[in-house]
Amino acid sequence: MSAQLISPQETYERLMGAATDSRRRRSLEALHETCRLLHERHSSDFSYKTIVTLGKDRGLPVPGEKSIVNRTGAHYRELIQAWKLVSAPSRSSAKSVSSTWIEQIKDPAVRMSVAMLEGELRAMKAKESRKSQQTGAPIIIESLEGQIISPNLRLNDAELAALKAAIDPEALRLAGLSIGTRGEVVDARGGKIHKPGFRDAIEKILSLQVR
Repeated sequence: MSAQLISPQETYERLMGAATDSRRRRSLEALHETCRLLHERHSSDFSYKTIVTLGKDRGLPVPGEKSIVNRTGAHYRELIQAWKLVSAPSRSSAKSVSSTWIEQIKDPAVRMSVAMLEGELRAMKAKESRKSQQTGAPIIIESLEGQIISPNLRLNDAELAALKAAIDPEALRLAGLSIGTRGEVVDARGGKIHKPGFRDAIEKILSLQVR
């Protein structure tokens, strides 16, 4: 924790001084106490759900998650972020350039606000990174309602060509097969090779492929 970052106690005192009603002051006091308990436990989990659950378990009048995340809950989020920063595990690696310039901001309130935004940006980047890593995961084609669940389907050239050939009229004709009126694949005698809807299912899968 850098000495240049504002401490949770300083943040708490400033927010309490700016509070205009007793209800907000009670909520800030309850949040401050709850976060202090988490800090003493050496916890790094300062999620709103964890804070609210612990506060209520201790009988403290902590605000609900909705009150924390809505437009008027900025003071709650600032206090929580102050505790989160001071409770973050230390790292031996050098600090990022972004953290360095943030710590050089002289105004404590501005410095804390920028640190909060920087933290939210890191969280968004991490979320997008996790999403991109999941694009190659297996896809569930059918749900209980028979609808395609995930559009994250990637086919290589060979797989794409195989699916196209499976419903290509000319390719089927050369094999003595054809497409029936309900999308089924039949042989020369009318026997069903693939059930009705086969062609439609392949076409839907191909429509998800982004080239």
